[in-house]
Amino acid sequence: MTMSTDDELRDLMDQTAEELKRLNNNPSTWEVWIVYLLRQLEQQSMDADPLSHINFQEMLPSLQEDIRRRLRTGGW
Repeated sequence: MTMSTDDELRDLMDQTAEELKRLNNNPSTWEVWIVYLLRQLEQQSMDADPLSHINFQEMLPSLQEDIRRRLRTGGW
């Protein structure tokens, strides 16, 4: 059985989160790495094409709302 792209990405993100915790288990230090990841993703969107960068910029308010919702409700 082959994995879907979403499954592969989920596994990669799970492994990345586990590795981040292994290397530094203090969550207060993870912010810098989350911001770093966002910078890298933004750069990838700019390298792809103008529409990808626009889509990235449009995703940011949605991400901000997800974080606000998490802070309000305690769940994702």
